[in-house]
Amino acid sequence: MAAAKNENLSLVVHGPGDLRLENYPIPEPGPNEVLLRMHSVGICGSDVHYWQHGRIGDFVVKKPMVLGHEASGTVVKVGSLVKHLQPGDRVAIEPGAPRETDEFCKIGRYNLSPSIFFCATPPDDGNLCRFYKHNANFCYKLVPSLALPRGTSPSLFVWCSFFYFSVMTFFLFSS
Repeated sequence: MAAAKNENLSLVVHGPGDLRLENYPIPEPGPNEVLLRMHSVGICGSDVHYWQHGRIGDFVVKKPMVLGHEASGTVVKVGSLVKHLQPGDRVAIEPGAPRETDEFCKIGRYNLSPSIFFCATPPDDGNLCRFYKHNANFCYKLVPSLALPRGTSPSLFVWCSFFYFSVMTFFLFSS
């Protein structure tokens, strides 16, 4: 039996070897977030590791966690402060987003922030689900000629992130 289109089926790891398909609530985007209808999510070695072992080093699955972090989808809804995206935009999702502005964020190295949000890294849920909300500044529009599954490519995130933060750093420190 097929699931209803308005359900948010999610692939959830509960512990080592315990993987379940569960229906989660459809999230509501905050002011700087977008709600996405997921299209493609790559299965990474880390997803398999969390499923098989329940941990990667110090990152331990202590509560059920949605897997997935290499993803693309279509914007369904935008938060009140989001201006660069609109419903219908196809985007690639950068899995890491700063929770706050600290010294690492100010120099464009948010990936080193100890408080970073990172999809499918405990305690943060990932995006291997039907609907997912994410910081809009870390969703990158795909050009029309690029198919959504290509938006899951890790190398795409590297180049988009490099460009975005090079531009942001220039504007932040050039005045």
